[in-house]
Amino acid sequence: MTLMLLLFFILLLLNVPAVFTMGLCSVLYLATHNENLIILTQRIFAGSDSFTLMAIPLFIFAGEIMNECGVTKRIFNFANELVGFIPGSLAHVNVLASTLFAGISGSTTADVASLGVMEVAGMEKEGFDRAYSTAITAASATIGSIIPPSILMVLYSSITGISCGKLFMAGVIPGLLVCFSQMTYAFVQAKRCPSKYNGNTHYTFNLKRFWKSFIDAIPALIMPLIIIGGTLSGVFTATEAGAIAGGYGLLIGIFVYKEFDFKRSVRTIVSACKTSGMTMLIVASATVFGYCLAIEKFPAKVSALLTGISSDPNLLMLLMIFCMLVIGCFMDTTSAAIIMVPIFQPIAASLGIDGIHFGMVMVLTFILGGITPPVGITLYVASAVGKVRFSRLLPEMWPFIIMFILVMFIVAYIPGICLFLPNLFA
Repeated sequence: MTLMLLLFFILLLLNVPAVFTMGLCSVLYLATHNENLIILTQRIFAGSDSFTLMAIPLFIFAGEIMNECGVTKRIFNFANELVGFIPGSLAHVNVLASTLFAGISGSTTADVASLGVMEVAGMEKEGFDRAYSTAITAASATIGSIIPPSILMVLYSSITGISCGKLFMAGVIPGLLVCFSQMTYAFVQAKRCPSKYNGNTHYTFNLKRFWKSFIDAIPALIMPLIIIGGTLSGVFTATEAGAIAGGYGLLIGIFVYKEFDFKRSVRTIVSACKTSGMTMLIVASATVFGYCLAIEKFPAKVSALLTGISSDPNLLMLLMIFCMLVIGCFMDTTSAAIIMVPIFQPIAASLGIDGIHFGMVMVLTFILGGITPPVGITLYVASAVGKVRFSRLLPEMWPFIIMFILVMFIVAYIPGICLFLPNLFA
């Protein structure tokens, strides 16, 4: 086990993709323990063979459809008419568009990839600093994994058995807090240094344009309501919600916006298959790695270590957040969640921490790892999309990282923030 964990961190530091890192470590462990390697394929199949996990490719497909049929453009236009006149203009539009798109994609990287090019190019054209434009694009994309639907929440639900619908509801207020904090920062920066953070074009609110953009965006804005309403009411499960979201997206693209043709449909299917394949490969690899950890009773050892330090729930919550953040800085969120949830969720349960509350804390912590050096995957995706060197992007990211940490700790130590809506609809 020591050799396995040592190799694991060495490979991560060498920037070997997490899926291959976990696979190689698992093969090494099983081989050195004279285990039949057929276990490898069995665990890979078992890790992927889940009805709940089917929601992941379905939500990815729905997001790809909505992106291809012009939804992102209409959401951006609506956000522009709603908040574009506030000091900071397109920075606010960037954050609000990501918040609205979060109800469709369920993924941080999907948000960056789909909206990022449009947002960064638009902000730079209007006179915003390119590094700042890329930083706020990366920061606002984190909302995609907080506001429902969320792929991370689907994973947490599949591992723990906790209601996915309630987890979805738990993410609404924290997601809005992140949105509000980023818009506040954009406003302050626009007032402090207009030449860099306020752009050259100053919009005015126009009720007629606003109403037109709102009508145009209604079909896209309805999707989150269908997903949350259906799962909470028990009409369908989170997995079925993914299928319904995909079907709804097809109807919008073909009959409402009329931008979804055969060429776009082929591109959507190919893109969704690639993204789903990569995601499920990570799930399968992480499942095998978690199986090896379970054989060695690693979760129990970590639990004994932490509870041996203190029995104070507040201190243990802090220690678990720190451990998850360190892992999240070196791994993608999917891998980190599959490995760490079985280790820390039982500890939280033994301390009397609500499963939905702790799930929200884990989601926020892993998302934070995605925008934190040295291996924050969201930062690298944003850097590529915005065509900005990492060294220029990082200084602009730190204020957003600090604000995100603040929101994370508020949610961690004030459970009512994320439990209010789930309890209201219980």
